[in-house]
Parts: sequence; structure tokens; C-alpha cells
Amino acid sequence: MTLEDLGYSQDLENYRVSHNLLSFDVGRIILEHKERYIVKTAEHEYDAEIIGNMRYTASSRADFPAVGDWVAFSEFDENKAIIHAV
Repeated sequence: MTLEDLGYSQDLENYRVSHNLLSFDVGRIILEHKERYIVKTAEHEYDAEIIGNMRYTASSRADFPAVGDWVAFSEFDENKAIIHAV
């Protein structure tokens, strides 16, 4: 499976480049439960949560990831990740 199989496109890659997100991995939210997320990549699934700054600066529910969203994340432990951007 590839990211393209999950729906990743050149437009999303261009967004990633223009917003300086190249140092992060990319994945798609496939499950959400009380601010916990499962992020799917071409090779793995990660149990993830959002970075604290993202939580505290959110002004509405729309600022949080939802199922189907693409996110920039970093792995911090085996199969665990922190989401840095939607």
C-alpha cells in the first residue's frame, strides 16, 4: 500500500512543502476517540494525540483532526505519535 492508495495527492505534497512540514511524517486519520487518533501510513498505524499547543490554540472543533484528514506527525515511541498539523 502507498500513501496514494490512501488518497494522498500532489496538492497535499505541495501544501506540506509550502508550510515547512517536510521534517514530519504524513498519515491519514482513520479513527478518532476522545482526542485520541489512529493515524495510518503506507506501512504502519499509530496511536496518536495532538500536540499541546494545537489543543490550547484551537478555537473550535474544526481545528482538531477528524477521520479522513491528513496530518503531519512525529513518531515518539513504538507505534505512538504526536500530531503537529492537520
